[in-house]
Amino acid sequence: MAEKVIIRKNIRKFKINKFIDEQDLIISEEPLTLFINGYQFLTLMVLQEDLEELIMGFLAAEGIIEGKNDLKKIDFKYDRTVAMIEVKGDFSPAAYKKRTLTSGCGGGSTFINLKDCAAASHISSDLKLIAAKIPLLMSNLQQNSEYFQQTGGTHIAALATDNQIIYQFEDIGRHNTLDKVIGRALKDNIQLTNKIVLTSGRISSEMVVKILKQKIPFLVSRSAPTEAALKIARARNLTLIGFCRGKRFNIYSGEERIKLD
Repeated sequence: MAEKVIIRKNIRKFKINKFIDEQDLIISEEPLTLFINGYQFLTLMVLQEDLEELIMGFLAAEGIIEGKNDLKKIDFKYDRTVAMIEVKGDFSPAAYKKRTLTSGCGGGSTFINLKDCAAASHISSDLKLIAAKIPLLMSNLQQNSEYFQQTGGTHIAALATDNQIIYQFEDIGRHNTLDKVIGRALKDNIQLTNKIVLTSGRISSEMVVKILKQKIPFLVSRSAPTEAALKIARARNLTLIGFCRGKRFNIYSGEERIKLD
């Protein structure tokens, strides 16, 4: 158990009409302030693991880098609560404000605008998935989520093929987990146009845009999409699946890529 990730705290529980004093496992949450080419950019609230992947995925989602070769270096300071980042080319923070992004919602409107939607790729993949395999992938995602199993306090996201999970990440925020997945793919030069992303969290419009920017054809969640997410997914032909629980799921868009056998 990582010392800074899971912390024991004394709590009081109410069970069957009585109080019980005991220890509980609590997930940690720490700030990570990003400086890009000397400019303070923003602060994320994060789980302090896989931070390089998180930063790479976030920078790609914001359009600051296109691939790992655009990232010159990352130096962590002050117990990994500050990241000094150097990227190639000129970087101007004029289009951004200094802000703190909450782990749950990621600032919402900060991440998505008309320019983001216009830049999102139309998915032309003819890859098809067998329906029965999708719940199996989601089941594996949950079973392998170490910190969620212990604390119930994390979101999970994974990159997968139709047969297996390639890797997965946990964090306190669903956006963070998705950035970690994308960042790891950039780091490893993984082809994403034939892959699936699984997530435990609600599917918002900015999450759909992140997926579309990387030309990933499938996004699967055990939760629900928002209306804005659904509109963008349908406009860009993304296969969007929600409420993947047990042996069932809902297909909200791109249903032609899902087959029975």
